Amino acid sequence: MLSEIEYPPAKNRSCEITSFQSLLRKNFEKLIEDPNFDVEPVFYLRDLHTKYVTHYIGPNYYGSDGQYDHLADKRIRELQKFWQLDRQIYLNGQHTATLEDPQQLADMIESFDRSIRNATEARIKASHIIETYEKSTQISENTFFALDAFTRSNGLLVISDGILELLEESGIPGEIAFSGLLAHEWWHQAQFEYNQQWKSDYINLENPELLRELEADFAAAYFLGHKRGATYNWKRIESFFDMSYSSGDCFTESPGHHGTPAQRLKAAQSGFELAYSEKKKGKPGKPLEIHTAFLESM
Repeated sequence: MLSEIEYPPAKNRSCEITSFQSLLRKNFEKLIEDPNFDVEPVFYLRDLHTKYVTHYIGPNYYGSDGQYDHLADKRIRELQKFWQLDRQIYLNGQHTATLEDPQQLADMIESFDRSIRNATEARIKASHIIETYEKSTQISENTFFALDAFTRSNGLLVISDGILELLEESGIPGEIAFSGLLAHEWWHQAQFEYNQQWKSDYINLENPELLRELEADFAAAYFLGHKRGATYNWKRIESFFDMSYSSGDCFTESPGHHGTPAQRLKAAQSGFELAYSEKKKGKPGKPLEIHTAFLESM
């Protein structure tokens, strides 16, 4: 949401503010209208949560009630077989409920707040935070506090409750949202694995990071539509196209820009078209083939 303040939308009337982007803004507005809202502690909690989920190793569940646990197991097995990357990949779920648990919040504070000297101080600060916002309907329940979907080069993937909730609210079925996010972030692991071979391909392009993101949309759609992947039928892939379009933004000057709605939709459609053209083919293309196909589609 800060990027909306710092980086005004591109002056391009063809770039639409989507229903998903509108929901992001609406939820942030609910947060800042809360009588308890204060910038420093709110961003303290969000940043603390992001650090925690980035380093957390332990039991996991996906979705606020674990409703995507079985789907996660299934999709992870499929993605491992489909891309055959030579790396250990693991998935963390991010939940607003974590910030409401005194012990977990104290663990976060002790681990990542450098002003805290020991576990006792961490427990005191955690208790104070929970008591302060006990009557708030937004802190820390608002999706702002669990709105991450990202990956790291060490094999970590993160998918939050908040982004799933808002995608569902925008009309995307939850199963499509979870599978699409997972497939998108998984492809970033392929980019990490093949970085040495591919980095010159990105550097020679105008916006390397944007191209990496659009390539992840392309590869996700390829996996979702391929008969050896998630085998999505037309109705489901249309929902993924809707998700790709809705996830686009018009903040082209922002460092967090992942593509306009039209760009993200085109990348997803091109990836699915490649999968559809290979209906009679046995095995899916290797990562290098998909990378080359994406660059040729641009």
